[in-house]
Amino acid sequence: MQQATTTKLYAYWNAIRNGRIAPQRFEVDPSQISGLLRETFIAECSGVTSFRFRLAGTEVCQHFGRELRGTEFLSLWSLEDRHTISATLQTIVSEGAVGHGTFFGVTENNREAAFEFALLPLIHTGSSINRILGAITAVDRPFWMGADPVVALELRDIGLVWPDGTPSLLPTSNAEAALEARRKFRVVQGGLSR
Repeated sequence: MQQATTTKLYAYWNAIRNGRIAPQRFEVDPSQISGLLRETFIAECSGVTSFRFRLAGTEVCQHFGRELRGTEFLSLWSLEDRHTISATLQTIVSEGAVGHGTFFGVTENNREAAFEFALLPLIHTGSSINRILGAITAVDRPFWMGADPVVALELRDIGLVWPDGTPSLLPTSNAEAALEARRKFRVVQGGLSR
């Protein structure tokens, strides 16, 4: 993450996270990130491959030339890139990782622009990650941006980072994995010995 929008959003998210795997959705105060809202979005995770836009900032929608609310985030990507993005989102949801990357947005007139994105886990209800707070920001702003909508995305690079250095929901060593397995082991009385 190198662009101002993604780095500021990450810093805000990390501050309200306060050492937890992810902040609660209600802890996101729009007034604290008002300068970033036009380039941010929230996606709802309602299945293994369902990440539907709940909200999308005006500039994000303007890049695509349409309102994105209700649109599947994965549908923006080519079939070739969709598996990679889906796997990244699954790791974010299951391990509390932060996703980031860059892509080229291609218009109907074959114009290209580079974008950077960030995908940050949120908890809306319960204790599991079920929202993504994201940002999509242009690396450079060509003159045509906003007038010639992006119709295809070409993923350039993608990565994951764990804010605390390791996956939050996975045991960090074999000893912890064994201890976790023992906690789940339970003796049930009865059976053939009677």
